[in-house]
Amino acid sequence: MSVIWLLLLFSVHVAECVPEKPKRSALNQLTRTLLRKYDCGVRPVHNWTSPTTIYIDFILQSILDVDGKTQSITTSIWYRQVWTDEFLVWDPEEFDGINEISLSSDAIWIPDVIISELVNEGRSVEIPYVYVNSSGSVRNYRPMQVVLACSLEMYAFPFDKQNCSLTFRSWLHSVKEIDLALWRSAEAIANDKRQFMNDGEWELLSIPSHYWHMHQDDTGYAHIQFNVLIRRRPLLYVVGLLIPSIFLMLVDVISFYLPLNSGTRIAFKISILLGYTLFRVNMTDELPATAVRTPLIGVFFVVCMAMLMLSLIKSILVVKLLHHSEKEVKEMSVSAFLLDKYGSAGHGLTESTLTSTKTLDHINQTADYELETSIEEDLLSLNEIQDAPSGLEWLLQELVSLRLALSQDDSESSAQTDWLALCLKLDCFLFRLYLFVLSLYTVKKLSSSSGRFANATLVRLSEFLSAGYKKGVRPVKDWRTSTIVAIDLMVYSILNVDEKNQVLTTYVWYRQSWTDEFLVWNPEDFDEVKQVSLPTANVWVPDILINEFVDVGKSPDIPYVYVTHDGLVRNYKPIQVVTACTLNIYNFPFDVQKCSLTFQSWLHTIDDINITLMRTPEELREDKSVFMNQGEWELLHILSNYKIFSVDNDDYYAEMKFHVVIRRRPLFYTVNLLLPSIFLMVMDIVGFYLPPDSGERVSFKITLLLGYSVFLIIVSDTLPATAIGTPLIGVYFVVCMALLVISLTETVLIVRLVHKQDLQPPVPHWVKYLVLERAAVLFCIHKKHRLCSRLSSQASDLEHYKDNNYGTAQCTHHHHTCEIVRRLSHHDRESGLLGLGLPPSRDPTPPVMDNILQEVTAIRHFLEKRDRCREVAKEWLQVGYVLDVLLFRVYLVAVVAYSITLGTLWSVWQVA
Repeated sequence: MSVIWLLLLFSVHVAECVPEKPKRSALNQLTRTLLRKYDCGVRPVHNWTSPTTIYIDFILQSILDVDGKTQSITTSIWYRQVWTDEFLVWDPEEFDGINEISLSSDAIWIPDVIISELVNEGRSVEIPYVYVNSSGSVRNYRPMQVVLACSLEMYAFPFDKQNCSLTFRSWLHSVKEIDLALWRSAEAIANDKRQFMNDGEWELLSIPSHYWHMHQDDTGYAHIQFNVLIRRRPLLYVVGLLIPSIFLMLVDVISFYLPLNSGTRIAFKISILLGYTLFRVNMTDELPATAVRTPLIGVFFVVCMAMLMLSLIKSILVVKLLHHSEKEVKEMSVSAFLLDKYGSAGHGLTESTLTSTKTLDHINQTADYELETSIEEDLLSLNEIQDAPSGLEWLLQELVSLRLALSQDDSESSAQTDWLALCLKLDCFLFRLYLFVLSLYTVKKLSSSSGRFANATLVRLSEFLSAGYKKGVRPVKDWRTSTIVAIDLMVYSILNVDEKNQVLTTYVWYRQSWTDEFLVWNPEDFDEVKQVSLPTANVWVPDILINEFVDVGKSPDIPYVYVTHDGLVRNYKPIQVVTACTLNIYNFPFDVQKCSLTFQSWLHTIDDINITLMRTPEELREDKSVFMNQGEWELLHILSNYKIFSVDNDDYYAEMKFHVVIRRRPLFYTVNLLLPSIFLMVMDIVGFYLPPDSGERVSFKITLLLGYSVFLIIVSDTLPATAIGTPLIGVYFVVCMALLVISLTETVLIVRLVHKQDLQPPVPHWVKYLVLERAAVLFCIHKKHRLCSRLSSQASDLEHYKDNNYGTAQCTHHHHTCEIVRRLSHHDRESGLLGLGLPPSRDPTPPVMDNILQEVTAIRHFLEKRDRCREVAKEWLQVGYVLDVLLFRVYLVAVVAYSITLGTLWSVWQVA
């Protein structure tokens, strides 16, 4: 007995030591009270005819990216929305004066208000809570990074202004259920720049807003649109793009002050052109990539490159003019007229008897063997001293012969000097014209009780529909009845085309509807409610997927479906689709792609789920109403095809295939890839106009080839990459480079052929016959150089000196003539005074005279040897000229034929 008492006392003592269980906090009690029997899928109104008004506010924080190629803008915004939840109302006095509480956003009803232009959610911070006031006011604040489709106008870049809209709307609910309103006044929102990051590339001008209704399928939807007006700050692009381009153009203008005959202007200008080409390709990433209209700055760069090309062509033409010889100038009527009228202005053609042939005909002044003494006076003096010693006669005759030979050389130098003066004037005129065009172009462009749900019709209807509903069971009463799912597709935007991985990323508006026989009610029993929105997670949804689906895109979540009283369920949602597609880029950038989106039930056969179109195929084909049409890709049409297939010839499945046919806009690639390459190829063709023996063509072409190689390396990242084949434009670039190599090889061979060497052998007879006679006549090639000897070793050349009549004798070589330097008397010819050795004298001559005669004879031997070497060099030059013209024509025909073939193929593909 005592033991029992001891046990009882011990138990009482232990009970006194156990702490009392604490009561629940007021915050805990309030949360449990509010969420008890709360259905987050029911719109929180007691009277279902009362719309829920969502007050929204919008604050722009920063502009993250503006992509002109995909016509999208990435922004960071602060988004706020407020509405009244009639089921979340309490009396603060019952809960220790708590006026507001934070609840999980997943536990309460959230409106399906999204942005219509949204194509990607971006990386946003998740805020899992909302604030709820005792009056039922719910505040949902969150920062968002949104990627929006926007029609961007880049023509005025970098001085452009953009107007991008953010349209907030309920994706599913009509204005009778969810209405929208501004939380602040439109003026306050438009001028609010407090949170905008103002130190970036873009400057925020204002954010005007307006409210409007859109009617679709005889249903009105509320919209609030915010127009973000922004302006680009151009300083970065002015410093990084415009100023370097202007500097290069100024350097090109300064290059006109290089002497025409210095041999450095061509190399200087081709280096500037190639430098500008590389600059143009490198800055492609800086320029906005638009496929509809090229920005004005892009046109500016292309025109500047064209001006550089014209400048180089002008310099090549002037160098070509300077390379003409005296007789070629005289034979060209226009050139001769210009030379006579302008070439001698300020210089004169009678400055020296050693520099002009006209001096020998027109100057009549007499002086004792001064430089201005005429040939006629020399011949008279020769006749007068016939009685002088024979050594003096021989000396005089040799001096006259040497003098006239040197005069012949200097006459060409004189003509070239005058021609140079004329070319200087032509160069000055073209330079001023170039400056005028350049300046003209630059100026022109520049609740408190559990009975708070008692009067809510929508709650009663939701409880009625959910009672006994099994979302995992196909909603038909007769299992033999097939559920027909009607689907529809509208392409909103083409986000990305990955040729290397053969992946297409699109943003589509997808709609599907079906009949759920278990979601049927009598509207008269529920205050005439004919349709209601229910959470997608609470109803049966068909397992219709896209076969080509390879990745889950970032799409906005639409958590509701519409259900009508007759059981029609409408599931509308925008989705970002990443699908596999066989992309053929051989015709790039004039390619047309056809990608398919195949919708089918992954598990159910046609006996369970069948698929049909919501609209007719014709309406679907031509519907482009929501497509953003300002990007790189153009939507041609959407084809549809219904098919029943079987995998094992036992179970049959229904599928609906949509063929999205799109076409690339080639303007961006034409301006940035094709035009620079065409410019370089044109310069290579113009480079053939440089004379083969001028010494500048090889450096010109090797610089062009190296520049084109660097150009190919840079543009390789722009070309689409595939593992199967190379696009035709890649073949085009490779062939162009091969043509440049062939052109350089031809130039090297020609330069080697015409290179002047003292030990150069004479031209073989078969080469003369095939090249100079047959090829020149067959291809109508004008012979470039005239070959003649300035000194004659034939005694008959002097037979006219006897008559004291200075004239000209003609020697012909290949149908071309040149003037012989002198005529001598028959008496002197018979006495053999023109022999290369010392002639027999009639009287003994002093030793000094013999030494003089030997020296004069040695000079004559040297001049004759030089003339023979020059004749051989000129023959090789003539052969090289003919071969150069012939090979140039073959090269030009190959380039033209290749260009025509490629252009024709691209044109045919573009039309197709």
